[in-house]
Amino acid sequence: MSLETAAMLERMFDELMIGETVPVRERTKLMCLTWDSLMQLRLISAIEQEFQVTISDEEAVDLNSFTAALALVQEKRQAKKGTDGSRV
Repeated sequence: MSLETAAMLERMFDELMIGETVPVRERTKLMCLTWDSLMQLRLISAIEQEFQVTISDEEAVDLNSFTAALALVQEKRQAKKGTDGSRV
């Protein structure tokens, strides 16, 4: 796990989910009062912009926790690194 990626994502979740009491790394869609459909769209948009990735509709459906988001971002960044030969 890239500590930098995890820290960036953690900061993003914390900034978007203002007032949430669940620790960031334990957040799931079911446990968070602020995680509704609009929050889902905000998270997806923020992740796509921050990490310069595209999240498909199928991937968006499975984006239901901090852990899932981190795994998806890492997978996308690794795939991007593999296709363009540069470090991400």
